[in-house]
Amino acid sequence: MAYDAKFLRVPNIHWLGTFPSDSEKYNLPQRCLLPLTAEDKRKTEAMLLRCYLHREVPSWRSELELMLQRGVKFEIEALSVHSLSFLSEVYLPSKIQGGIFI
Repeated sequence: MAYDAKFLRVPNIHWLGTFPSDSEKYNLPQRCLLPLTAEDKRKTEAMLLRCYLHREVPSWRSELELMLQRGVKFEIEALSVHSLSFLSEVYLPSKIQGGIFI
């Protein structure tokens, strides 16, 4: 289906997942943060070498660098520390309204 490749691409997407900066934005307690493993660091460093991060989504590059700098990560479920409905009522709507496109 290589001849249809230009019709099968997604012209822009919303990133609904978390970014490292979301831990401060949404005031996650320290107990919700997980230390980066050696594998996390290796994968993140490999992602930083991808050329499209420079051209198309430099903000993603900044987020990856921030994660390496802090040495911690968190899972999206950590946001439910505020309330069980926080993800559906606050976080996801805010991401959809002001989300980052590529």
